[in-house]
Amino acid sequence: MPERSKRIKLYDDGFTKQDSYHRNDRFKSIGSDISVLVNFVESITNEDVDELVVDVVAGGDVVQILKFLDSGQDRKAGELHAVFKALYIIILKTSHELSSRFPNVARELAEGFLEDSRFSLCLNTMRKSQNAEILKTSLQLLASIVTVSEDLARAVLRYIDFDSATMKKCSQRRNLVDKCDVRTCFINFLASFVYLDNNFVLRELVDKKGALDLLISESFVDKYSNVILILCVLKKVAENSSVSKTQRVRVFNRHCLQKLTSLYLWRGEGKTVDEVLRKDNAEVNEHELVSIRDTVHKLLTHLFTSSRFGLVFSNKFDVNVQYNRLILLCLTSAHMEDAYTDPLRTELVVVALCKCPDLFPHYLDHLAPSLYPRDSPSWFCLIEFVFHIYRSISKYIVQFTITALTHSLTIEVLATTIANFCVLSPKMIDPIRKALQYDKSSDVKNKAIELMGYLKQLLEIPLTWLSLNQLPSTMNFTSDQLKMKIELLIRERIPDSRWLVHFQKLFKKNLNDPILLIDQVVSSTDQSEPEEVSEEAIKIEDMVNSIEQSLNDLPEEIRKVFKNLEKSVSGDCNNLSADVIDTINELPGITKSCFKHYSNYPVVYQYLSKFIHFLYNNTSLIVLYKPKIFFKSLLKYVNLTTVLFTNVTLQHQPMNAKIPTILDEHLLKEYLFKFLLEIASIAPKVVYRHIPVLWLLRAYNATMSSLDQTILKLVYLLEKFSPGSLTQSRYIVWGSSLCKHYQFDLQTNILNHPTLLHQPNINTLFNVLDDNQLLDSAYNFPLYRRWFTISNSHVNDSKIVEINRIHDPCFILHVLYYYLQCFSEDCEQNNSNVIKPVQFLKMFYVKNCLCYAVAGLSSYSKHMRNMARTIIGIYRKLLGLYISGNSTTPNNYDHSEKRINLSFKHFPEGQQIAFVLDTLRNSLSHGGGSVLGGGSRKAKSFHISIDSGGRLTKIHANFFIRVLKILSQPENHMFQPIWNCLLAKPAIDLRYVPEFLRLYFSTNNKFTIERQWIVRLCVDSLGDPADYLVMENSLVFKHILCAYSLPSADMSFKFSVLRLLVNATKHSRIVHALIRFHAILLWLSRHATASISSEEQRKLFLCILENIHNALAEKSSNQPIMDIVNLIKDECSVKKESVNLYAIATIPSES
Repeated sequence: MPERSKRIKLYDDGFTKQDSYHRNDRFKSIGSDISVLVNFVESITNEDVDELVVDVVAGGDVVQILKFLDSGQDRKAGELHAVFKALYIIILKTSHELSSRFPNVARELAEGFLEDSRFSLCLNTMRKSQNAEILKTSLQLLASIVTVSEDLARAVLRYIDFDSATMKKCSQRRNLVDKCDVRTCFINFLASFVYLDNNFVLRELVDKKGALDLLISESFVDKYSNVILILCVLKKVAENSSVSKTQRVRVFNRHCLQKLTSLYLWRGEGKTVDEVLRKDNAEVNEHELVSIRDTVHKLLTHLFTSSRFGLVFSNKFDVNVQYNRLILLCLTSAHMEDAYTDPLRTELVVVALCKCPDLFPHYLDHLAPSLYPRDSPSWFCLIEFVFHIYRSISKYIVQFTITALTHSLTIEVLATTIANFCVLSPKMIDPIRKALQYDKSSDVKNKAIELMGYLKQLLEIPLTWLSLNQLPSTMNFTSDQLKMKIELLIRERIPDSRWLVHFQKLFKKNLNDPILLIDQVVSSTDQSEPEEVSEEAIKIEDMVNSIEQSLNDLPEEIRKVFKNLEKSVSGDCNNLSADVIDTINELPGITKSCFKHYSNYPVVYQYLSKFIHFLYNNTSLIVLYKPKIFFKSLLKYVNLTTVLFTNVTLQHQPMNAKIPTILDEHLLKEYLFKFLLEIASIAPKVVYRHIPVLWLLRAYNATMSSLDQTILKLVYLLEKFSPGSLTQSRYIVWGSSLCKHYQFDLQTNILNHPTLLHQPNINTLFNVLDDNQLLDSAYNFPLYRRWFTISNSHVNDSKIVEINRIHDPCFILHVLYYYLQCFSEDCEQNNSNVIKPVQFLKMFYVKNCLCYAVAGLSSYSKHMRNMARTIIGIYRKLLGLYISGNSTTPNNYDHSEKRINLSFKHFPEGQQIAFVLDTLRNSLSHGGGSVLGGGSRKAKSFHISIDSGGRLTKIHANFFIRVLKILSQPENHMFQPIWNCLLAKPAIDLRYVPEFLRLYFSTNNKFTIERQWIVRLCVDSLGDPADYLVMENSLVFKHILCAYSLPSADMSFKFSVLRLLVNATKHSRIVHALIRFHAILLWLSRHATASISSEEQRKLFLCILENIHNALAEKSSNQPIMDIVNLIKDECSVKKESVNLYAIATIPSES
């Protein structure tokens, strides 16, 4: 047998010269002779396609093929098929495999084909022809054109009507014998748009009416390869970030979701649905079925669990509106009726209900008709399915409660939300009642009893959480009122009176066992609330006792030395006795002994820090030893890594841990840092050499607590001694997040410099900051916090250590400015990277950093306000650049403009935020200054010497913060009236409460929401007399005191009025103003002595009276008005004499 000759490569010069000439000559007239074109198409199946295309393109002018499609020439169907086929092959090959050799051929052919007459001929041929080959070739040709470039794909989309009969015909025409039938070509045609990986093309395809509907229509009876491709296309659409949720809901509509759920029951390819359903299990390919079920399950799980890239509208608990109704319709469709018989569909239902808790009662109502008792396996299977749903959602009850608490405005909505997870749904009551009375089968009855018992256990979870935690002060109701409302709702959801008695007993129990909450899944931000409450209680009750006990546990000799030195510190240092001088000389030895044997006593560091400050800050004393001797003893005998840098919080302690033990550890850390601060203020070099700044930042949480303030002073001292030590990395990180970027060696007592693991970047800021804590800090901004100076390093020696979770603006504002500055430098160096800057600007807004900067404008510190103005000014400048597109240079403007418009699809609030910041600038500036804060309103804005011009009052700062937050919630009822307020005028008049009269006397159907919103703004914002004067200008107190007794005033409004008076009476000047201008005592004598329905209401009245008493007692305790106050207090307390006055005095103020 002769040996087969080897194929010569195309780029072989010898072959090209000798042999390729004849092959090129073979297709030389392909653009003029139709027979040559037909010969080329027929040769494709017999010869190498790449070689044929190379011969055709190299041998003749292939663009001339397009002339066969010019108007005026009547072509037969076979000839048109040959032309379309030839163009399809040439465009496909020259745009992919041969693109490097023939870079422009594919585009020239595609553009020529898309000319009006030629493209119209193709569409008319598809419309008139019934020939499957012509339809297939036409679709293949269009798909190949789509893959050439973005603009050609958009041109094809522009001309094709997917809602026409032609496209519907192509999507429905199948051939069970042909592996590549017309529908397969149609699916590939649509897939070519998606797999082009261009967001513009994908969004235009999604907006095309009927395009993706045709894709899914015949999927249940389609072949395996087509179904997998359809699911992959839909998955890419669902996971694409540029597709908005509105577009995603339009694609995955009710019809599409029902078709997708039917694929759980896919039975293979067939002509009709009936034929497919008649197939035996042996006729279905098991591997193909498993693959399709897994793929569709992943797609539906993604759609039903993601609020950003899915169909979930999260945090919606409105009982009147079903925001996730589309998901509910899918879960209750015909193909999901027997979901409990299929593990995958069961899992889909459970995960969907956990992500959409508002659907929980509605889905159970859907199952209710099937729950009527019967002794059958299907009934027991269904009731087990109900058990599984309740068990799966039980661990999220606290999380759902906290979320509903955050977003609910009324007690009715919150009580209904909690009750839905712990009792039967309304339509389940009758079936379960009959099951409890079912005498035909004890198994059915026992199963119903077991269900009711489990629901009783579930109800204990929210009741326990409400008992252990106080509701936020912004709520207009208490925990007891919420429990009463839940009890009323539960009466309607219990099937019989016997079980009602069991459930009502839970409300009378003292449910305070935290073990019931141990399995609850809550977010990290929610976990911080119980910790804050516990720390506050410890601070009040146990801190002093712990310090005194620590001192008494020391040996008598050391205790005597400490007391003698303490007398000397408080006395005249010029007349020290000989014993005191000897004690001072022996102090290093005493310190060494204390560190060696009593290093875990907080009182040791408390007294030593006091003595060191006394010794080295008095010029009349000559100390023979240097302060570093104390520091060396500390390093030698105390394990700093264990004491200083171990996070000691209550939630990490065992359940049986004693509070004094926890307090000792906290106080030890507190006073040891104070001791280090005194050493560093005298000899910063000693501390700097042995304690790297990163170790200090690891223990720092950036709050207003006395511990964090001490650490901040210590950090700034070291930064002052060695500039740049705080910014060794370009981006500042602190707290527990520092461990994600650096490795700290805790095995030795030597504080070595940490090892860098991951370099922090510009987005590290948003991982360190907690958005809820930052927003809370903005609402409760410390107005009188001064810009940090190190003039006096000695920290106040208060025995009660202050615990405060509010962020420290001295550090946070500095960090926000530093990150914005770094971000601005990055943008200047790389102008083409547009998506990343927009994401940073959005995260800066979403994480409440901008809100915190606005709150900084309310500070009485001029330096603090200047820093806040600078932050807002930089942010507004960057925001303006990316809105207008001015960040691009003239050379790349055309290239970047589209990307900028694309990027702002991810940040739709950008322009509204810019508008709000402009309104803020105009409000602060005199005559509409061009610079933020330029010019003051008055020399003294509110007639207080400390209140300089350019400062926002707390009420206006909180107003702008709430406006910024509401921009991302267009579904909120307050969005429209607030936005109308901003559009009505270029600035807010800072002499009045913004829009108070318009919202308070609203004529809207939901006037209670608008009135409650503006009243709560006043309650949250009354921080000092300046806020009171703004409210007086708007007649706030006049209107709310008059409305208190009106029939339209509900309990929530009354609570808001009382809380406003509690906040107002904390200031003596406001108390005198209320007595003089509003006759507040006469108002209290009328309402505080009347019948009071709530004990919480009585406590608020007593707290108001106590504050008035204290304010009047500041000047004189013998005023006649004091007798009136005491008389009203006695009348108010007579209803319940056992009111705890300590509890009254510690009622948390509105935050």
